[in-house]
Amino acid sequence: MDNNPELTPSAEFKSFFAKFSVIRLGIMVFLLVLAVSEVMNLTDRGMRLEVNRDVQYILFFVTGFFLSIVYLLATKRFIGSIILYRFQLFADLFLTTWWVVLTGGSFSTFVFLYILSLFFYGRIVGFHTILFSSFIVWVLLFLISCVQFYYPQYWDQVHIRGSDLAYNYSLLTLALILVASLVKLSRTAENRLLHRLIEQEGALRRAEELKYRVFDWIDAGLLVVDLEGRITSINQRALDWLPGHDRGRVIGVCFDVFYPEFIPFWKDRVATSMRRNMVESTGRDLVFGFKMTELPGHEGWMVLFSDITEVQKLEKQLKEMEKMATVGELAAGLAHEMKNPLAGIKTSLQLLLSDDLEKEFSDRLSRVILRDIDRLDFLLKDFLIFAKPQAPSPQGLCLADEIDHVLMPLRLQYPHVRMRIEVGEQPYYFDRNQFHQILLNLVVNALQALEGREDPEISILETSRDGKRMLTIADNGPGLAFEMVEKCFDPFVSSKPVGSGLGLAIARRLAAQNATYIDLRNISTGGTRVDLIQDASFFPTATDSQDTT
Repeated sequence: MDNNPELTPSAEFKSFFAKFSVIRLGIMVFLLVLAVSEVMNLTDRGMRLEVNRDVQYILFFVTGFFLSIVYLLATKRFIGSIILYRFQLFADLFLTTWWVVLTGGSFSTFVFLYILSLFFYGRIVGFHTILFSSFIVWVLLFLISCVQFYYPQYWDQVHIRGSDLAYNYSLLTLALILVASLVKLSRTAENRLLHRLIEQEGALRRAEELKYRVFDWIDAGLLVVDLEGRITSINQRALDWLPGHDRGRVIGVCFDVFYPEFIPFWKDRVATSMRRNMVESTGRDLVFGFKMTELPGHEGWMVLFSDITEVQKLEKQLKEMEKMATVGELAAGLAHEMKNPLAGIKTSLQLLLSDDLEKEFSDRLSRVILRDIDRLDFLLKDFLIFAKPQAPSPQGLCLADEIDHVLMPLRLQYPHVRMRIEVGEQPYYFDRNQFHQILLNLVVNALQALEGREDPEISILETSRDGKRMLTIADNGPGLAFEMVEKCFDPFVSSKPVGSGLGLAIARRLAAQNATYIDLRNISTGGTRVDLIQDASFFPTATDSQDTT
C-alpha cells in the first residue's frame, strides 16, 4: 500500500476512518478538559512546561481543532488519497509531541498517544511509513530527553537525573519497536486475508462461469427464480426462445413477462413440483414439458423445461400405429378363432344338402351346427366385452360375501378342491358384475390347472401395504410355461385346447377400469399366483364405501 498513491474507498474503509476521526476528536476534547481543570487548579499539575504554558495551551487546542475540521472537509474529496493520510499522521505526531512536551516531556503520561497514532495509521499508510515515523518519534524523544537533562528549569525542575531519562527513553524505544512489529504483523495478516479473499473471489467467479457453461450446455430451458417470481438466473436455451433479449435485460424481471404459460402452475407450484407437467405455449406454437423444483433453504424455485412438440406428434403417431396394429391383431385373432366353427358349419351344411343322409346322421350334423353357432356367439360376446367393456359403477363390496357368491357353484362342481379364504372386513371398491367376472375367470383357470393333482388347493388372500390393497388368488398346480407367463394376457393366446384366449385379457381390461392392475407369476414351490393390486388412494375411505353400499 506504501507504493500506491490512491486507495479504494470501500464502505468498510469509510466506516473505519469515520470512527477514527471521532476518536481523534474525542481525545482532543478530553485533553481540553484536563487543561481547563489544571488551569482552574482542580488537578495536580505534576511536571509541566513552564514557558508560556497558558498561551501554548491555547495555541495547541486551536491548532488541534482546526486540523480536525480540515481533515473532515478534505476527506470528503480526497478520501482515496494516501498523501492526505500521511499528512494527517505527521500532523498528529507533531501535535502529540507538542502535548508531550507541555505535560512533562519524557516523563509525560501521554506518550501512549504516539503508540495509538502509529498503530491506527498503520492500517492505512502501511508498514514502511510507520517504520519511518517511528524513527522520527524516537529521534524526537531523544532530543526532548537531552533538552530536559541540560535545561530542567523549563519544567520547573532543579535537576533531572540522566538515569531516569535513560530508563523512560528505553521503555519508549521498546514500545515503538513493539508497535512497529504489531503493524507489520497486522499488515501481513491482512495481506494474507486479502490474498485469500482474492483467491476465493476468483474461485467463485470461475464457479459462476462454470455454472453458466453447464447451464448453457443443457439442451433444455432453465430458469431460477426467487420466491417473488423474479428471474435470478437463466441459461442460453431459455434465452433462445426470447429473441432480442439478453441476460442483462431478463435478470431481475418476473418470469411471467417472458413465459406467461407457466403462471397457472406457479400459483400451485407445491403440487406441481410433485409431477412432470406439460403446457402449450400458444405464442411460440410449442409444447413444453417442464418440472418445477424448490431450491434448498427456500431460496427460490428452478424451472426446467424443454420443447416436446415433435415428441408429442410422434407419440400421437405411435398411438395411432399401435391402435392400427392392435386392431389388426384382434382382427387376425378373431378371424382365426372363427375359422374353425365356420368351417364346421359349412361342412355340416354341405352334408345336409345331400339327399341320401339318414335322419340320425342329419340330426347329429344339426347339433354340430348349433354347437358351432353357440361357440361363435360366445366368441363374439367375449370380443365385444374386451373391445368395448361397459363403464364400471364402483361401489363398496364385502369381499367375503362376493367371493362366497362366486365360489358357491364352483365348490359343488369341484368338491375335492380345498378353498382357503382370508379377507378383511374393509369394503372393496369395485364394480360388482365386473369383479364377479374377473374372479370367476381366475378361479376357473386355477381349477382347470388343478385337474389330476393331489391335495389340490386354491387360496384367496387379502393384504395391504404402502397404500395399496392386494387380492391374491394362488393355486398349487403345475404352473405355466415361461413363454405363457409373458403372453397370457395377450388376446387369443391360450394354453387350453378349447377356449377363446380372451379370458385373462378381459380380466385385465376390466380391472384397469377399476384402477386395479393384474399381475401373474409362477410360484417357486409350484403353482400360479395372480395379484389384483389396487391403489386405495383412488377410492373413498371405508366409511364412505359403506355409505355408498
